[in-house]
Amino acid sequence: MAAAKQRGIAMIPRLFPRRARGGTLLAIVILLLLAANATLAAARHLLHQSGRRAEAHSAATLAEAKAALLGYAIGYPELHPGQGPGYLPCPDDANTGSAPGVACHARGLGAFGRFPYRTLGLPIPTDGRGQCLWYAVSGSFKHNPKALTLNWDSSGQFEIVDTAGRTLGGEGHSAVAVLIAPGPPLPGQERPPAAVAMGAQRCPGSDNPAADLPAFLDRAYDSGFAEGIAITHGLPGSNANDIVAWLTVDDIFNALRLRPDFPALIDTALDAAATALQAWLDDPSLIAAHAETIVDGRAHGRFPGAAASGVAPEAADIHDNWRDQLRFVACTGETACLTATLADSATSNASAVAEACRAIVLFGGERLRGDTPQRRRTGTERADPAQYLEGENLASYTTGAGGYNGFRHYTIIDRRQPASEDIVRCIP
Repeated sequence: MAAAKQRGIAMIPRLFPRRARGGTLLAIVILLLLAANATLAAARHLLHQSGRRAEAHSAATLAEAKAALLGYAIGYPELHPGQGPGYLPCPDDANTGSAPGVACHARGLGAFGRFPYRTLGLPIPTDGRGQCLWYAVSGSFKHNPKALTLNWDSSGQFEIVDTAGRTLGGEGHSAVAVLIAPGPPLPGQERPPAAVAMGAQRCPGSDNPAADLPAFLDRAYDSGFAEGIAITHGLPGSNANDIVAWLTVDDIFNALRLRPDFPALIDTALDAAATALQAWLDDPSLIAAHAETIVDGRAHGRFPGAAASGVAPEAADIHDNWRDQLRFVACTGETACLTATLADSATSNASAVAEACRAIVLFGGERLRGDTPQRRRTGTERADPAQYLEGENLASYTTGAGGYNGFRHYTIIDRRQPASEDIVRCIP
């Protein structure tokens, strides 16, 4: 018995260590699982934070590039004396960071390529994943070759949509430039590294953006295009991960209207047209040649290009850019058959004065927005005087009877609102 007890007692110390060892092992496993879960949670948090930082970096880079483009458009006359504002650079077509020194495709064609950061005085701009920005510009706003007309009614070629196809910006293809952060490669995209031998080449890829486009962007966009295209603003981490920023025609001209000399540019276009129209009065055949209608001794029409109008060379570019805003009314006889009641400007306190005129130049001002907007996108809309003139001026122009009224000079009353007031120049 004593021996049995001794054996039992001897067995007890052996039983507890085994249980202790099993419990310790289980605790270690549980701790390892908890640690693994914590590590995974921390990794997910870090990945999420990393993604958020990458998105923020991409957004900041896109915003900086957009601001640089806007500055280029506003300051274009300073860099190119004698030319009007609003133009945007061609894309980098050789992976050098610079816009080409030659034309990017034919007149009117949009162009796709890399962002010309050196032309804009920026360091190499990369998104949150280290990828260089891509850039597209409408044929209506690119600087080479220039469109025949550029003003606040010029059309863009881009509409920005989300992954469901809903419009985010540039409705009716009014976006004139697009910046794209391509993000990480999608399955099937193999992005070549930068070729060191290129010297100035610093962005990943070759010196042929047309060939590289499918490797960097979600869609295989054409490097040159005539029609409007939709650009998809994607979602990070999805199968459409291009992040997009864009400029519209209103973005550019809302900024240009802040230039103190912008009203003088409009006045220059009016002065040039009035000088040309005064010369036409000495040669009635010119009035007849350019008239669209003649009613009761009044000829109504639009101005042709600078050369055909007889505009001086120094004002030719301004005239051609703004002539679709201009219309004329001229007496076919030698006496004044028109009346115009004019104030100096919309910001002047002086009273309007009635004047007798042999001819009148009409400038429609910015298009009306709101419930009854004016539309000037198509050729038919631009030919319609109702898309430019309002009230008595529209009635007099379309019926060939009645007087005109307005302001002699273009001014901006509220920089947050379009200056849609008709501008009228009377030629006595």
